[in-house]
Amino acid sequence: MKTNENEKRSTNTHNKVKALQNYHFSGIHASHIGAIKSCLDYYNIDSSISWLFGMTGHAFITVVDEQMMNPNVGLPEESFYKLAKNLGLQIEGYHKIISNDQFNSHQKKAWDKIRYAIDKNYPVFAKELDLGNETSLIYAYGNKGYYTHSWHEANGFHKGDGEIPWEMLGQNFCPCVECNERSLGPSTYLGELSKGGLLSVHWATKTKRVATERAFKEALQLVLQLNKKEEYMWGQKTYYSGIRAYDHWIDSVRKGTILGFNMGYYTDIWHESRHHAVMFLEEIQAQIKTPEVQKALQVYKSIKTAYKQLNDLFPWMQPKNKIEDPFRRKETVELLELIRDLEVKALKALKKLSLSFGDDN
Repeated sequence: MKTNENEKRSTNTHNKVKALQNYHFSGIHASHIGAIKSCLDYYNIDSSISWLFGMTGHAFITVVDEQMMNPNVGLPEESFYKLAKNLGLQIEGYHKIISNDQFNSHQKKAWDKIRYAIDKNYPVFAKELDLGNETSLIYAYGNKGYYTHSWHEANGFHKGDGEIPWEMLGQNFCPCVECNERSLGPSTYLGELSKGGLLSVHWATKTKRVATERAFKEALQLVLQLNKKEEYMWGQKTYYSGIRAYDHWIDSVRKGTILGFNMGYYTDIWHESRHHAVMFLEEIQAQIKTPEVQKALQVYKSIKTAYKQLNDLFPWMQPKNKIEDPFRRKETVELLELIRDLEVKALKALKKLSLSFGDDN
């Protein structure tokens, strides 16, 4: 019987019990979106990166945390994964804050479920497995743990063969040479590891994709609902969304409290998203020919340009120091205020677009 390419077992000399082939890290800064793209590619489901950003709503959202210290955290990731069904991908799993007394038992359950999924040739991904605040692909398992594709993967970069003990899920245990010597850091979500942390594991199967208009309508619903939230708690941390996020971001620059590293990180993430917002709207206008799409596109082109200027001020990656230069801070505030005002117009355009689909937001 002919064997599917994705069903081949690993033939290397490491301790992998089962490994998936043709499952590759996407290199998208929003690595949770990158994981979805990797799953789409694994199943040969046709979708551009920009289409994925748009149809999950990620292209149009903004979220920051109260301390301006945790990019890629506090986002509605479960909602992104749910919307992936509209693209032909059924994503299952869990994304929960777990208390310390339950943490190990949930790690063990995840270990069993992940091995089962990989044995069934389902692509798997997890957050807080090796890199903090990032989502990594689990492409194989061994006798003791997981093998990942992530930002810190390169030939010779991993210490040993890169196997991550299953007990390290949710504890940011990166096996690369640089990270391997560091002690486990505090939980981004709860503070000390003794309090517990986040366990986030998902696997994907194929499903039937839906019509473009319906998929876009559901993505816009998520964007508009998140913007209405403005402020919310998750994992004992406070987050700001939409226009409120920009107000808080601007205030942190004015007061000089945000570190250059985090300024660059946030800028890069949201510049990436707005770049894909433009590309997505250009792509979808061939299928949804309405003036509302055109109006939204023009506003997002201006936002993308402003973010490019901000990105030039804070190219990746920045030092973990405060932004001391007052002139640089002044220019940063001016650009963020421009982006904020444009985002107000953009959200109005998206609401009109949503209403044109018969949405009641």
